[in-house]
Amino acid sequence: MEGIKAHKDPKLPPPIEVAEGPEWVEALTLLDRDVAHTLLAAARTLYPHDGLPERVYRRVVLHFDRMAAHSPAAAQSFAEFVDRVDAAMPLPFRELSESYRVAVLKGMETSAAFRLVQRSTVRFLYDDVEVWQAFGYEGASVHLGGYATRGFNDLDWLPDPPAGI
Repeated sequence: MEGIKAHKDPKLPPPIEVAEGPEWVEALTLLDRDVAHTLLAAARTLYPHDGLPERVYRRVVLHFDRMAAHSPAAAQSFAEFVDRVDAAMPLPFRELSESYRVAVLKGMETSAAFRLVQRSTVRFLYDDVEVWQAFGYEGASVHLGGYATRGFNDLDWLPDPPAGI
């Protein structure tokens, strides 16, 4: 959105840098290329936003990689998830059309592996300052003096109230 500058609390770590081209997978430490592309397809299928660049979904997968590197249980769950979605149809999950990917995900939505991928995608996708900016959310403002001095009452998207109220 034009004119909106999203801010994250400067005490928090900056977003993970992601390469634009296919070399983004070189940043992975544990997950392999095929697993990463399958998780990327799953994240985009779970939360499709045409206006978001591919790099925000890649950043989600890089977070998954960090989770897997720090937790053998998470690594096992990601591997189980990829094994299950890839075994569900004759083609690998990432090569399926969106409708087939949705059907595969619906078929496993009660599994622990699905819940890990789904919930972690929510966490990492919607906590991305680039996503905030795309959606028009300005983010934290405490370090900028708070909302009161930064247009707290600039509700230009609402109609004016009726006279006399």
